[in-house]
Amino acid sequence: MFRYALMGALMLSSAAALADGVSYSYIQANYQEIDIDFGGGADADGDGFAVAGSAEIGENWFIFANYSTFDLESVVDYTTLDVGAGYHSDVSAKTDWYATFGYAEAEVEAQGFGSADDSGFGVSLGLRSMMSESLELYGNIAYTDLGDGADGTAIGAGLWYTVSGNLALGLGAEFDDDVTGYGVGLRLYFD
Repeated sequence: MFRYALMGALMLSSAAALADGVSYSYIQANYQEIDIDFGGGADADGDGFAVAGSAEIGENWFIFANYSTFDLESVVDYTTLDVGAGYHSDVSAKTDWYATFGYAEAEVEAQGFGSADDSGFGVSLGLRSMMSESLELYGNIAYTDLGDGADGTAIGAGLWYTVSGNLALGLGAEFDDDVTGYGVGLRLYFD
């Protein structure tokens, strides 16, 4: 489960387009739908919300933070927090590659069964390309490890569309062996 939450946050935190190119400085809110396969015929659907932010701290460096909360089948609450740093560079005038590394934390609370939490790290590598002044397409691959066999790799893709000035709307999807997720987001840039 945590793989999707972290990847969803990273996926939706891939910064949207501005007239000068991609921006790594923003705050945003997301809504996400997920379907988790626990194995043995058990699966759960759920939805949740996330808040995220990123700030450029140099010509090619940025920091980020994400908090997500999900409600699965109205009986399991799932929250995640991740913070970290990233590096980006030009591939061409309209395309960036980026890499992130961060601390990851997850907590699951089931009604009547208590809660469990764990922490670890996540890394990602992605491409972001400006199709026009307002439209950015992105794709990424990410790995998350929370220890004790709780690790996984996910692939994500989506778009951000700047509707006016510093406001953008986003759509994205994330896939791994056990989780399928879709999300929409609203972002405000502060470049």
